Amino acid sequence: MTKRILVTGGRGLVGSAIRDISSLYPQYDFIFTHREEYDLTKESHIDKLFLKKKPDYVIHTAARVGGIGKNLNTPAQQYFDNILMNTYMIHYAHEHNVEKLIAFSSVCAFPADSEILKEESLHDGAPFEAHGSYAYSKRMVDVQIEAYRKQYNRQYCSVIPGNIFGENDNFNLEDGHVVPSLIHKGYLAKQNNTSLEVWGDGTPTREFLYAQDVARACVELFEKESLPQKIIVSGDQEITIKSLIERISQVYGLDNIKWLTDKPNGQMKRPSSKEILKKTLPNLQFTDIDVALENTIRWFEKNYPEVRK
Repeated sequence: MTKRILVTGGRGLVGSAIRDISSLYPQYDFIFTHREEYDLTKESHIDKLFLKKKPDYVIHTAARVGGIGKNLNTPAQQYFDNILMNTYMIHYAHEHNVEKLIAFSSVCAFPADSEILKEESLHDGAPFEAHGSYAYSKRMVDVQIEAYRKQYNRQYCSVIPGNIFGENDNFNLEDGHVVPSLIHKGYLAKQNNTSLEVWGDGTPTREFLYAQDVARACVELFEKESLPQKIIVSGDQEITIKSLIERISQVYGLDNIKWLTDKPNGQMKRPSSKEILKKTLPNLQFTDIDVALENTIRWFEKNYPEVRK
């Protein structure tokens, strides 16, 4: 019998990526929802969602997200909406006897002083101050999943993705994440024949993750008999922001980069452990960073009038 997978946030970055790769998994029937259909901060909407869709599995990607600016300017709204969505989704998955569930956390939930991100160290200190309440709302995903695993023996899992980017991202210059914001800046620099201005000196490193790679990881987790409580899914290549900028500039054909070295770099290094990922999904393949960037940039150029910006 075909298993039904409910995907929340169906028009967002990861939800759209799952839609894009869904044809690779004909053994599943994918059901995508979005905020115009169901308000996941309302308990009654979520109960109706489960009653109508009757999923066997759930991938909960919906969230109120943004860059550091939004985290700093709307901390109460970030916390409140995410806590409600996550709490209700996990609880009603249990109430409606969903067999397996994946809910998204975030690497920003890790302690700010972590030298290497490991699943077992998620709660070992305060997160980076600028991530604030959003980071704590994402930590609570793990707390709730652990509770439901212990009390109800549920096969529910928290996926902690790295720095995701891809088609259907939020390319807003003020509250988008680093890759989509830089792609948008590069586009404007090309259109206006101006320099590409970048904060800092480019020395921080990040593990970037193409959205379709984390989408495949989520679906392939359902092939496992048992799920880990939490698992970091991050790219297998750590690159500097300078290298990222050079790659984006090469795709656009830009040669004028202006480094604003009086501006902050942000956190310098955020490598993550791959131990649980390699043990759980040893055959997971990652898209080459240059291919992923070019795919995203070409999609952004083609869809510029309609993209989130």
